Amino acid sequence: MPEEIISKKTQSNLEILKKSCLIAGFYLAGGTGLALYLNHRLSVDLDFFSEKEFNSKPLLQKIKKLGKFSVAKESENTLAGVFNGTKIAFLAYDYPLLFPLKKLGNINVADIREIACMKISAISSRGSKKDFIDLYFICQQGISLKQALALFERKYRGIHYNMVHILKSLVFFDDADNEPLPKMLVPVTWKQVKKFFQEKVKMNQ
Repeated sequence: MPEEIISKKTQSNLEILKKSCLIAGFYLAGGTGLALYLNHRLSVDLDFFSEKEFNSKPLLQKIKKLGKFSVAKESENTLAGVFNGTKIAFLAYDYPLLFPLKKLGNINVADIREIACMKISAISSRGSKKDFIDLYFICQQGISLKQALALFERKYRGIHYNMVHILKSLVFFDDADNEPLPKMLVPVTWKQVKKFFQEKVKMNQ
């Protein structure tokens, strides 16, 4: 795994988790999962998802044996906290995988199109600058925003959502405007990203 896309601390902690087999039943997604494909920005958090429900208590006991772990949230099917200085989360995510998982650096990683759907979902709740930037870079890989939205509808067809709200959220930048730009490895400006979504959403309305 290229060291430049994740911090040395995160890289070290990921190696510990890999060797312990703790993450064997999970797949990596989020910004770090995407960065493994695109090498577009530095990512420091580890977000692991499971297709199946899991008991967080045994998982908590196991991870505590591997290093220092401070709990931020612990409930059935959810465990989040800081492991040796790295923010980490384990979540049960019962929405269907549309595409097979990829093996990158001996880690199960969600397909880039899967991550696109998850980024749209995150933006519809409260879009962070990182989420907008990640979706922007996905859309530079031959996956149009229109295609990503169609995949989103397939992935989350079991829940009620308002596509008008989804489209509005893709051009609502008030919260993200106040956030710092993540450390980019591929140059981009926040102005470029906003202009892209404003133009593409207008075409989809």
